Amino acid sequence: MVQFVKQLELGIDLGTSNTLVYLKNRGIIFNEPSYIVFDKRNSNIIAIGQEAKKMVGRSPHYLSVVKPINFGIVTDFESTTSYLSKIIQILNKKYLFLIKPRAIIGTPLNLTEVQMRGVVDAGIAAGFKEVYTIEQPLAAALGGNLDVAEAKGLLIIDIGGGTTEIAVISLGGIVVGKSVKIAGDRFNSNFLNYIRLKYNLIVGESQVEEAKINISSIIGKNNLVSLRGRDALTTLPKEIHVSSSDLREALNSPLNDLLEEIKDILNLTPAELIGDIVSRGIYLTGGGSLIDGLAEFLEKELNVKINKIDNPLHSVALGLGKIIENFNYYKKFCYTHS
Repeated sequence: MVQFVKQLELGIDLGTSNTLVYLKNRGIIFNEPSYIVFDKRNSNIIAIGQEAKKMVGRSPHYLSVVKPINFGIVTDFESTTSYLSKIIQILNKKYLFLIKPRAIIGTPLNLTEVQMRGVVDAGIAAGFKEVYTIEQPLAAALGGNLDVAEAKGLLIIDIGGGTTEIAVISLGGIVVGKSVKIAGDRFNSNFLNYIRLKYNLIVGESQVEEAKINISSIIGKNNLVSLRGRDALTTLPKEIHVSSSDLREALNSPLNDLLEEIKDILNLTPAELIGDIVSRGIYLTGGGSLIDGLAEFLEKELNVKINKIDNPLHSVALGLGKIIENFNYYKKFCYTHS
């Protein structure tokens, strides 16, 4: 049954790996991989989301599988516009609205003016009447029910698919922060390269990602998972078993790089706020925070308590939802684009 609403008010976590959409009064109503498939013969959209991701590496030559968001940045404007338009079409089957939708989109830190414009213009071209943006770590903090408005330092680390957002928040804004390309995609890439070098096995990225999730541990555990692919030397089919110890070795370099980036932010943080961070601890969220033992690793190396935010996969979307539900109050945290 079609429901009537005056205007769709949406919070959109437009991520490198997944896109989540929060609809006012209804919660998260869309959670799908950020993929879209076009038919090159007629430019028709064949699939988006999970259905589109299943086609990666398996589609015939006349289908184009596109990942329009990379490292949190709109790298394919037309595909991003089509992706957002398709989401509106899906919602339009369930909700009848008179006024064009309003969107609040979470964005990585340190976007250039051109990159920010790409996000906003894609939203407007897709059919949104208004587009507001907010930095992802600020939205994640709101989604974790943290008080971002108080005059105290709050350090949040949001490990996503394409980027990790590291930010010190105080008085409702980012005091110091950065977006670094050390996140889920790099973890996958390192693991894939490790498997090829150690076991001479060529496998697809989706299989490696699934294996990473299944054996995800950088502490003493030693879970096993099988991988099937092509032998790099004989070119024949091959099956191997990889363990958590393989994952730990593969992720050693990116995790140490991430550690250095966090230390850099701490070094840049005003002394007045460092005491708050030591007292309250560091807040960890995002899909990458689910790696078993990561919090313990960071706590040991940084000598600061690590707090895990509840529901880390949805924290940004829930923060955007909090803004949508009380827009008149939270609008002050957002950027307005005309």
